[in-house]
Amino acid sequence: MQVAKVMRNPLSDSDQAFYLPDFPAIRPEHVIPALDRLLETYRQGVDEQIAGCSEPDWSIVEKEIDWADALARAWSPVSHLKAVTDSKALRRAYNEGLERLTRHENWRQHHMGIYRAYRALRDSAGFDRLSKPQQRIVELELRDFHLEGVDLSDADQAIYRELVMRLSSLGSKFSENLLDATHAWTKHLADGSGLRGLPKTDRKLLAGIAKSHGKDGWMIDLGEPAYKAIMTHAEDRELRREVYTAYVTRASDQGPTAGQWDNGPLILEMLDLRFKLARLLGFDNWVEYSLSRRMAGSATEVLTFLQELSDKAAPAARKQFAELGDFAREHGAEMPLEAWDVAYWSERYRQAELHLSDEELKPYFPLDYMLDALRHLSSCLFGVHLVADDSIATWHPDVRFFWLEDADGSRFAGIFMDLFSRKGKRAGAWMDVCLSRRKRNGDVQRPVAYLTCNFAPPVGKQPSLLTHHDVQTLFHEYGHCLHHLLTEIDWPQVNGISNVEWDAVELPSQLLENWCWEDPVLSTYARHYKTGEQMPNDLKQRLLRSHRFQKALTLVRQLEYGLCDFRLHLEYDPDRPPDPTALMHDIRSRLEVVPVPAWNRFLNSFSHIFGGGYSAGYYSYLWAEELAADAWGRFREEGVLSADAGQALRKEILAVGASRPAIESFMAFRGRPPAAEPLLESYGLL
Repeated sequence: MQVAKVMRNPLSDSDQAFYLPDFPAIRPEHVIPALDRLLETYRQGVDEQIAGCSEPDWSIVEKEIDWADALARAWSPVSHLKAVTDSKALRRAYNEGLERLTRHENWRQHHMGIYRAYRALRDSAGFDRLSKPQQRIVELELRDFHLEGVDLSDADQAIYRELVMRLSSLGSKFSENLLDATHAWTKHLADGSGLRGLPKTDRKLLAGIAKSHGKDGWMIDLGEPAYKAIMTHAEDRELRREVYTAYVTRASDQGPTAGQWDNGPLILEMLDLRFKLARLLGFDNWVEYSLSRRMAGSATEVLTFLQELSDKAAPAARKQFAELGDFAREHGAEMPLEAWDVAYWSERYRQAELHLSDEELKPYFPLDYMLDALRHLSSCLFGVHLVADDSIATWHPDVRFFWLEDADGSRFAGIFMDLFSRKGKRAGAWMDVCLSRRKRNGDVQRPVAYLTCNFAPPVGKQPSLLTHHDVQTLFHEYGHCLHHLLTEIDWPQVNGISNVEWDAVELPSQLLENWCWEDPVLSTYARHYKTGEQMPNDLKQRLLRSHRFQKALTLVRQLEYGLCDFRLHLEYDPDRPPDPTALMHDIRSRLEVVPVPAWNRFLNSFSHIFGGGYSAGYYSYLWAEELAADAWGRFREEGVLSADAGQALRKEILAVGASRPAIESFMAFRGRPPAAEPLLESYGLL
């Protein structure tokens, strides 16, 4: 028995119909043997069952789904563990596995036997008898074969493979550098006098960080909770400047760890390789290549969208920043305001104008109550119940697992929630796929998602208390999860978020944020964690008035990021390589809103476009926000807890995934094409 236990590979034990990863059993040494076996099965299957098929039918697609899903079930927990429990051994195994998977994807996309089989299926008499989702899968596969270079010569395919492999490696290295730089900097404070202005909850947070490092007193790190606490509340301007400097110069040539994990050269190399890859495939630039899988039709359409928003937002933002400056000057601020002053004085201004502070709000947003609110919305809108299951194995004691059950009590999906900040965990918040829905072994494999955040953890007897922004983040990521979990499509290529146009995939997540401002949450679930009393009406009204407070400043910041990402990839010229930081500063100077120091290196930590999938696509957040603002209009018309509107959202958008184009799904839900006015109205710009 001892030998059998040693030889067992939990990444290979995936033959049950309702398989969930055995996270406690997974070790770095399991990764490569499992992948090698699965990759060999895939390639052998293609050679024996697809490449020589003379009259292919839908069965070739089903076979590939089997092999691809087996790979996904093995790789998903590895990729996830690397993000939430980073270690040197796991990092090595992940990078080696990522290289194998990238090579496999290149092999698959350039395999003429697979390509010809799909093309023959599309041209066959039986194609018209396939369902619409099945036909779309075939069409999308053929599109991607062309976009991945199946038509290239052997020599160009070799170049393509080199480019893709290098880009994959650089993206992984970018994320590792950022994680290492984030964890490298801390500031220990034995004397709490430097923390004047910090609320008790934030001081407890910093004391907890110190304790986790084996120290007394307080410790500041560059995790989001600690960073926000200092920037928003610390009276000590020099401390704010020090923490700001460390944060915005992570993984760069500036700041306290200058040059140690510099992502600057990686950014330039990625821009160059993306340009070369796009040209190799017949596109003028990476933007054109990226938009071939987007809802937006052209670069001009995106730039017009961003510029029109900028023209409306910038004057309002400049006015708001001037008002902030006037307030700060009147209350004794050192002028001019610097970047490390903005959050602090914005919070003071908000308190003065609205008599509202995060410290006053957080006691009414304990995490468990907000999870209850998600349960309530899920039930009212979609007829779905979340049921906790403590028996499911997880990777950390803080992680919770929930089953999703329909009205008849049948379990149809699951969700892992990992919500607290800790050492070794990637910053930010995200949703990812654990398992995809599909028919398997005569049954339906339940879809399962990961929902990951970095909230302040409980400290002593005090539970995790969220800011209202944290609440919005929780609802946002849960919206992504619902998109994956409520699918009714049995094929992973087009269910959930898979293959949804990147500039439409944020629609459900951004739509769900709206309920954070509505009575079903604020009047019922915003309750004091000690007394259980509901949020007082006066406090609720002040919170609601804050919805648009200085909102144009937030919009301008998103526009800065979107414009910089888009222009970096649109205007890239290999003969005159750009200075990405200079472009970022140029865009900011044209908008003329918040001053940013020349040594700011935000792009070096911009993981969305250099360590994730948003390159030439960060505009997608605002594009999808326009869709979400318009979709929200239906709930405003019919009622924010309208079961009819909720079921229509489930049926027409969440359930269908990418089985049809996103514009068709939106029009089926809204009854017309999207309109721009609701987005402008939501920012107070009409």
